[in-house]
Amino acid sequence: MEKISMRAIGIHFFCFVLMVILLLWIPLRAISADTIKIGVLEALSGPQEYTGRFWLAGLQFAIDEQNAKGGLFGKKIEYISEDSEWKPDVANRKARKLIMEDRVDILASAGASAVSIALNKAATSYKKPFILYGANADDIMGREFSPYAFRVCQNAHNIYTALALSMVNKPYRRFYIVAPDNVVGYSFSNTFKEQIKIHVPDAKIVGEDYPPLFTVKDFGSYTLKIIAAKADAVTLGLFGPDLINMIKQSRAMGLKVPFPFLTHIAEPYPMYELKEDGVGLYSAGAYSLNVKTPENQEMIKRFHEKHKNDKDFLTWWPFGYCGQGIIGWRMTFAALEKAGSVDPEKVIEAFEGFQYNSAVGLWTMRKCDHQVILPMYGGVTVAGSNPFYNGSIRPEVKFPWEGPNIEMFPPDKVALPATRDYNPRCP
Repeated sequence: MEKISMRAIGIHFFCFVLMVILLLWIPLRAISADTIKIGVLEALSGPQEYTGRFWLAGLQFAIDEQNAKGGLFGKKIEYISEDSEWKPDVANRKARKLIMEDRVDILASAGASAVSIALNKAATSYKKPFILYGANADDIMGREFSPYAFRVCQNAHNIYTALALSMVNKPYRRFYIVAPDNVVGYSFSNTFKEQIKIHVPDAKIVGEDYPPLFTVKDFGSYTLKIIAAKADAVTLGLFGPDLINMIKQSRAMGLKVPFPFLTHIAEPYPMYELKEDGVGLYSAGAYSLNVKTPENQEMIKRFHEKHKNDKDFLTWWPFGYCGQGIIGWRMTFAALEKAGSVDPEKVIEAFEGFQYNSAVGLWTMRKCDHQVILPMYGGVTVAGSNPFYNGSIRPEVKFPWEGPNIEMFPPDKVALPATRDYNPRCP
């Protein structure tokens, strides 16, 4: 009888514990079910750490906008970030953690092209939608394609075709190329070499070099070769500290302003370091603060109101890549609303061919390679004050910026051709 009682007590105790667990677990599951989780892999350490900060600022701005409208299908959106360290193996490991432990609904990244290629593979393995909103290498949506990945930003072909087009009415004809020895560097270089010959038939490539990324400190030997080749313009695929060192050292060795450099990037940190050495930089991108549509001016105003008191001037304004990221996420949320779900097959169906009227023009998701087709904008950095980083917030924050006279390049002029050699899914 005593044994039966003890057993009954044990059963009751077990049932009580199980009931407590269930009572705790059910609300947690309900909370989880009411949230759309985005797992983001960005560089949060190392020489490109600052890029992670502005990408996440743009993402948070877009999420706040969407949540203010009720989120997605009545669910709040949030993101969980992990440091990719700009390394594909690290990104792959942390993507697995985000999917298996954090139970994210969507993977996302804007960082290195090699990281994005690794995440393409993870998206395919786990059948998770992957939103790529920054990396540029053409191969990501070509030979490395994943049906679960969508690039809502420019690619290398867009950028360097726009830069080639921007040279049509300029006097420069002898171009020297310096780009990093990696997948995106060769995407930049190959596009420019092809497109400059199409649009400026008498142009010549008088030399090219591919230094290892973030390894070279002294670019003097490259500058000497540029001078010896009698180049009248340099096409730079470099970024971060490499971009700064190359331009500074080249200016000091005789390639003075207004000698032009063509670059895919004009960000606050490099421009602040370069100061007047940054004048004469021709750049191209899918977003510009100088696009004068009412929608863009409103977005700039609202972003600035949110960030104008930031200690770090990096996020005062939604410049190039940051603004492009915001619009890419707006497009993504609109496509997800159409899908009515984060189910990957429904997302694919909704996103393929999807059109979005953005603040800077019509963006269309091409069906065969999941690459957004968009207009590009080109401009040149000018001397003197500018309406953004002109010391008006803090006197010491002052540097040249893109001038107001920008050029728009239509989508059909800058789109990467959809060929079978590029991606077998394309016609």
